[in-house]
Amino acid sequence: MFIYDFPLSPKARTYLKFEAIFNRVQTCKDLNTDAETLSLIRGLIDFIDLVDGSGVLKIDIGKDLDKLTQKLKVWQGYPDADPTLVSELLEQINISHQALNTFTRQRTVLQNDPIMESIKPRFLTPSGVNDFDTPLFIFWMQLDREEKIESVNKWLHELDCIRIPITCIMNLWRLCSDYQQRVAINGFMQETSEPCELIEIKYPSHVRGYPVVSGFQSNINVRFFPYIKGSPVGDITFELAYVRGGIA
Repeated sequence: MFIYDFPLSPKARTYLKFEAIFNRVQTCKDLNTDAETLSLIRGLIDFIDLVDGSGVLKIDIGKDLDKLTQKLKVWQGYPDADPTLVSELLEQINISHQALNTFTRQRTVLQNDPIMESIKPRFLTPSGVNDFDTPLFIFWMQLDREEKIESVNKWLHELDCIRIPITCIMNLWRLCSDYQQRVAINGFMQETSEPCELIEIKYPSHVRGYPVVSGFQSNINVRFFPYIKGSPVGDITFELAYVRGGIA
């Protein structure tokens, strides 16, 4: 199955971007190849830039954690609720709040690290990472893998203040979202729903096409385009989940 996320609010767009960064650095953190190392560094630079461009990030995350806490406390009063699960989820939110409280716009460990400082501007230049423009980084790249991983672990620790709460929020949002079957007639579907933060689309991997979504909050259009231009699309059965940013 292919899974496709599309944000229907600016906040969800930011969260999904952070989530993509966290997934990338997690995949590349073992530095098995030079390509993985460069991809990880790119992810760290994207994190710095995204934090700098999100003035209300901490406020939004805190509000979403509070909303989830309130909903879970309501759940505790339901006779059919699993008290152990609810307690575990509340503890995850508590840990997320603690991590968020360490957040500051000045991520000094990342921004003041000499290796990160030397390479960050070079990613904006074609073939900017080379012996003569980034000698410190090239030297670091040639160190033993264990020594490089020490640096990486220090850098990744700086992401936890945002990674832990956003991961918690996204997991809870998805946990409480139900998939329903839809059919895109000749590759197209349009519908209106209650406002939500984002939608998730699941469709079979045998479909030789990809969805393009347009819409905002409650009105969405889903159109499947063929992978090979000009190929017929036909009717496509897929699953759709509205992620509403809370717990029903």
